[in-house]
Amino acid sequence: MVATSICYGQLHEFDAESETVTAYLERAELYFDANDVADEKKVPVLLSNIGAKTYGLVRSLVAPKAPKETTFAELKTLLKSHFEPTPSVITEWYRFHRQEQAPGESIASYVAELRQLTVHCKFEDTTDFLEESLRDRFVCGLRSESIRKRLFQE
Repeated sequence: MVATSICYGQLHEFDAESETVTAYLERAELYFDANDVADEKKVPVLLSNIGAKTYGLVRSLVAPKAPKETTFAELKTLLKSHFEPTPSVITEWYRFHRQEQAPGESIASYVAELRQLTVHCKFEDTTDFLEESLRDRFVCGLRSESIRKRLFQE
């Protein structure tokens, strides 16, 4: 009896214009799990699917080693630090505190944008502070004066 393997989905090449490297690496790990890719095969599978441009970048980042001589964890760290360097906390606080609801933006989208902006603000140290900051920025950045007045009454 010959063992057959089923391939679930396809791991497409990385495109920095349409996806973050973190999201791409998460998808790669899901692909590995779904297809039972052994740990020792993760690097070759990733490198053979990541695309020519990103592969060339990886070659430069790991030089003088060859890309296949790195571990999957090393590749993840290199790619994340290159494509998503840790932003300045003060810059992120500034962006958060300047955020206002855009014309035509729904309240749900505005709230989602505010939550996204807190990711690098280091608010996670205290949940109360995070929730109070979100509440305050939400109220201050609302376009609708009538909704703001209703919130003040509550």
